[in-house]
Amino acid sequence: MVVYSEYSKGKLERMAQKQENIKTKSAARVKKGKKSDLWFYIIIFILLATMFLWYLRQMGHLPLWIDNQPSTLIAEMDPATRERRADFKIINAHEHVQSFSNIPLLLKVMEDCQMEKMILLGTSKFTFYLNPKYGFSEYDKNNEEIINISKKYPDKFIALCTIDPRDEDKLEKLKKFIADGAKGLKLYNGHGYFYDNFFHLPLDDSGMMEIYQYCEEQGIPILYHINSGRFLDQMERVLQAFPDLVVIAPHFILTSRNLTLLSRLLDTYPNLYTDISFGHPDFQVAGFKRISYNAVAFREFMQKYRDRINFGTDIVITSYRAKSRSYIDDITLSYFDMLEKEEFTLPDSIYKMMGKKARELTDPNTVYRGLHLDDETLRMIYHDNAERIFENTNKNK
Repeated sequence: MVVYSEYSKGKLERMAQKQENIKTKSAARVKKGKKSDLWFYIIIFILLATMFLWYLRQMGHLPLWIDNQPSTLIAEMDPATRERRADFKIINAHEHVQSFSNIPLLLKVMEDCQMEKMILLGTSKFTFYLNPKYGFSEYDKNNEEIINISKKYPDKFIALCTIDPRDEDKLEKLKKFIADGAKGLKLYNGHGYFYDNFFHLPLDDSGMMEIYQYCEEQGIPILYHINSGRFLDQMERVLQAFPDLVVIAPHFILTSRNLTLLSRLLDTYPNLYTDISFGHPDFQVAGFKRISYNAVAFREFMQKYRDRINFGTDIVITSYRAKSRSYIDDITLSYFDMLEKEEFTLPDSIYKMMGKKARELTDPNTVYRGLHLDDETLRMIYHDNAERIFENTNKNK
């Protein structure tokens, strides 16, 4: 009995020790698990905080010193090039700006790149955010903003207002904005996306006739985004109906693939102009490739029609961090290079802003052939044509 009792007692002690070991290990696992959970929540918090700060930066908040630094290409520019460009008194005849808050930065860019004046275009909220939920909205607000900018800096900025072609009061609004200080009109209904998603109205819609007539009579130029691949017949009917109407159809009238058509349009309609801007880096790089592949023909075209082509960039200046002073400098300088040099490359900042698919199809080490235009041609594209168009507006007002 004693032996059995001692055996039972030993067994119980071993069981108790085993249970204690289990409890100890369990407690250790729980403690380790809690520690792991704590690190998990810390990592999640850091990720969420980082995403929130990134969002604030994208929306233009939390600016850093680097956002306000010029492109390194500015410092690398040789004095002879700067002296040559200064003589051109460059006018950027195609740009959008979101608000007054962007102007200090833009003035620095203009100083960096030796641009004396800039044409600001009335713009809807969709263009600034590229989100279809906004539709063609808040354009009146932007009209007022850029007109006020042009009044505060009359030697630096000219405002072109915009209207909604569906608006029954569009003519009265146009007259009001012209009276307030706008020097021209910007229209979007020839833009494929706007046509399909917002307006659904042809360029020669009967409701637009009063707009064209008023602009023709008052000598008010229209900067008219027109996809000539889709709306060529409509555009030509408008130009034929209003032969004295000054129309600047930008982006080589979206027909840089077909210089024969582009030449016919400029030959047929003496008050039709275009500009060299391509817009988003996807389109800019594609456009520069087309020019590079066909540089001789493009050079001849630019020289022949040098009195009908304006300089422009169409960057769309917003408060987004990505559109920093350095980035805007890089875009602007790349257009200068395309016009002035025999060969050039593009800075990495442009490739980084391309869409993923377009970027994968592009070699960032590409050497592009430029147009190497003569000074007289450059002077007309950089300055004389835009000055002539908007001086006429001032005289008629």
